[in-house]
Amino acid sequence: MTTEFKSGPVSLRLTNFGPVSDGEIELRPMTVFVGPSNSGKSFAAALVYALHNFFNDDSREIPYMHSRGVGSYDSILTPIQESQLSERNCNYLFDWFIDVFPGLIADDALARGRLENRLLELPQAVADLVRPYLQNVSSWAEDLDLELARCLGVDNTSRLIQYPGTGTASISLQRSNRAQQNEYFGYEITLTPNGLAVDSSVPEEVPFHFGSNTVVRRLPARWRMNPFLLRDDSKREVAISLLVVLADEIAYRLLDPVSTTALFLPSDRAGIMHASQVVVQSLIASASRKVQRPGNPRSSMSGLLGDYLEKLIELVGASQAKKGIFAELAADMEDRILGGNVGVERKEIDFPSFVFRPRGWDRDLPLINSSSMVSELLPIVMYLRHVVQTGDLLIIEGPEAHLHPELQARLTRLLVAAVNSGIRILITTHSEWILEELANLVRLSELPFENRDGIEDPEIALNPEQLGAWFFEPNKDAGGSVIREISLDEESATFPAGFGLVTESLYNRWVEISNRIQEG
Repeated sequence: MTTEFKSGPVSLRLTNFGPVSDGEIELRPMTVFVGPSNSGKSFAAALVYALHNFFNDDSREIPYMHSRGVGSYDSILTPIQESQLSERNCNYLFDWFIDVFPGLIADDALARGRLENRLLELPQAVADLVRPYLQNVSSWAEDLDLELARCLGVDNTSRLIQYPGTGTASISLQRSNRAQQNEYFGYEITLTPNGLAVDSSVPEEVPFHFGSNTVVRRLPARWRMNPFLLRDDSKREVAISLLVVLADEIAYRLLDPVSTTALFLPSDRAGIMHASQVVVQSLIASASRKVQRPGNPRSSMSGLLGDYLEKLIELVGASQAKKGIFAELAADMEDRILGGNVGVERKEIDFPSFVFRPRGWDRDLPLINSSSMVSELLPIVMYLRHVVQTGDLLIIEGPEAHLHPELQARLTRLLVAAVNSGIRILITTHSEWILEELANLVRLSELPFENRDGIEDPEIALNPEQLGAWFFEPNKDAGGSVIREISLDEESATFPAGFGLVTESLYNRWVEISNRIQEG
């Protein structure tokens, strides 16, 4: 994780996109979408998932954003045309790197896998050479178009425009540099009735972050072990390798939150789990293809749902492997909410059969004989135990489904514990209790730990900068929902989302009915 990188959060701005007319969202470690039904919360969550899939897919021919492994520069040299570099530019890049490179290595620290983290401002001449590679994104359009259509379950992205056939929609993905408030790095995605286009914006000043897995480690081993051997190689070879890796690393560091793995847990998990045995595996495979090329038969389910079902199948094998790094969080959820343990077995059509063993029992219950609460939470438990890795984004629709308010508050604390452990969480919710408990956890972060005696789960608190709550508000004048941030209101002790107005309206209705009864 690159918490030391001095940039603002990634922001996502939507215009005329599906049910959303306008709005901007910052993707923070804990992101909450709240608002009335059919206001675009799930639509926006699916978009976030699709963007993660796109930027995290190593199989595409993208000049950068590829594998982060040592030596991965070899796989991205192909798009670079050597003729684009003049001899003068090659000499400049070579001399600059020869000057900077030895100072980045202390003794044999790199060979031992330790490299000091540094933030380096690229010279303007180097930034000018890197910028064209960062801006070369027009070739992404076809694959991005297909991925958006796949995840959002449409046959053509023109259907994602708020008024298909009569206008355009735009998606802006940006990250600000806190030192330069008005400068952004990002992408502008435009949807039209005729197709999708991608453009990029790159600030004049380009910061570059050196870390344990950055450019130095990805250059050829002979250069890493002895910087002076650089002088024995072609200046053009050094310059091209350097440009490619610089572009890759700059884009990765600036947009790393959306280049990580995303996992989507859709709403009505109980219904999906109970119906899972009748899902035909070929249908799942068809729906979950990463790229649906024109001419392929259209699936009857969205790729998002297909991906989820595919993950459920993979849980059979994963459950037999070693437990993941977040297994303790999964166990806490079983103990403190489910009151028992969940598991998975392989059945006849190679689709998993999930089971639940209540605390104190000596046998398992088929999931269909368990409560809907278990079916809703089982995927979260299994994902935490076997699937989620540090830095991943876990998107959960309606985590409160089939949960008593007390358990909703308890689940909220466990999700925040997951955020504190390095998982990024995005939820869509209609729960007043979730918002109130999030408010409590933000408030708790202001209380010194030594003063938290007697408070339940005193170790679980949430820094206010880690949380973003976004309200999707239907607006007739705008023709769709408008997204706005909602801040913690200390007077009402919550993130106000209109739930109090509903309570007040119901009480007033009671008073009116009671008055009429008394009047005779």
